[in-house]
Amino acid sequence: MLALAAVYGALAADAWLCSSAFAAKRLRPMSLDGGGGFSPAEEPSAQADASPAPGGGRSPYQNIHQLGKDYRVEYGFENFNKDYLKTTASFDVNAVAASIREFGFREHDLEILDRWYQEVQDNAINRAKRLSISGRVSAANQAELAEKLEEAKSHNADIQARLDAELKDLAQEYRRRRQEVYSRAGFRYKGKNVIEVDIPALVSRSAPRVRSLAEAFARIAAQRSYESEDLVGAVASMAQTAMRYEEVDLRDGARVDGGVLPPLKALVMGQGDCDTKSAVIASVLKNWPNLRMVGLEIPDHYLMAVHRIPRRGEAYVEFQGLPYVMIEAAGPAWLAPGSVGEYTENFIQSGKDFQIQQL
Repeated sequence: MLALAAVYGALAADAWLCSSAFAAKRLRPMSLDGGGGFSPAEEPSAQADASPAPGGGRSPYQNIHQLGKDYRVEYGFENFNKDYLKTTASFDVNAVAASIREFGFREHDLEILDRWYQEVQDNAINRAKRLSISGRVSAANQAELAEKLEEAKSHNADIQARLDAELKDLAQEYRRRRQEVYSRAGFRYKGKNVIEVDIPALVSRSAPRVRSLAEAFARIAAQRSYESEDLVGAVASMAQTAMRYEEVDLRDGARVDGGVLPPLKALVMGQGDCDTKSAVIASVLKNWPNLRMVGLEIPDHYLMAVHRIPRRGEAYVEFQGLPYVMIEAAGPAWLAPGSVGEYTENFIQSGKDFQIQQL
């Protein structure tokens, strides 16, 4: 998040430890566009091979390379049900570049906006000065002088009122344009003078772009006869263990990205922190419309949760009357569904409320 008073300064990053959780519903044999779940529209292929890593090892791994116009990503990992899985997907190089290019904003973008705002304010003020009456007023007698002064005062008051209204409208337009810059860049206003990365918008924008990876997980689910909690667990375990935990810089060159990587960039880099990996998991799972998810924000940390009835001892939150089991996404800890890291556990014990975002 970023205080507007320091809009050209650093952003406060969300980072730390994260894990996983599941929604307990049987996957129904519906098409990708149906809304209930995925069906294997084609025969299982290497793109969704559920086999051990080369050499029979069970350690998580990643294999990422560019092949022609595609990035090919392969992740091997162990699911929480002890299945060792391998999933592979291809992402178009241009699509990855577009997702990176559209996320974040440059200080130059705001400097251009600030210069426009200063210029239109100065123009309005100078125009008002030219239209106002100033200088020495002469008259034949005191009565005429008083009348002229009153007319000048009324005229100037009208000019000032119009200037005040114009400046107010300009301030609103400036704020609208600034919000538009942030919105296009994937940010939103959190509160007075504070902005943050808009994780729900990032997830919605990214879900169709990671569809090939979601399809790979769908085929694994079909091969293994997974219920949805095993499916969610597989996606979470991949993010936790096969993707490296790396804190994300607040800037990427001249671009401010708030310490978050877009999911496509994270997948082809094979890394991320808690909010980045939460966005990866949610973007993949959003391809199943029947899964309900929320993002959970606490100071210096971000995690997510999936709707299902919690089991005894599992960490969960309630949102709009429904329970959501928590997912710690960041890793490298491999935490069971509903288990959370020490940082999150301490926050829960403090009795403070999570900032909940519907994903």
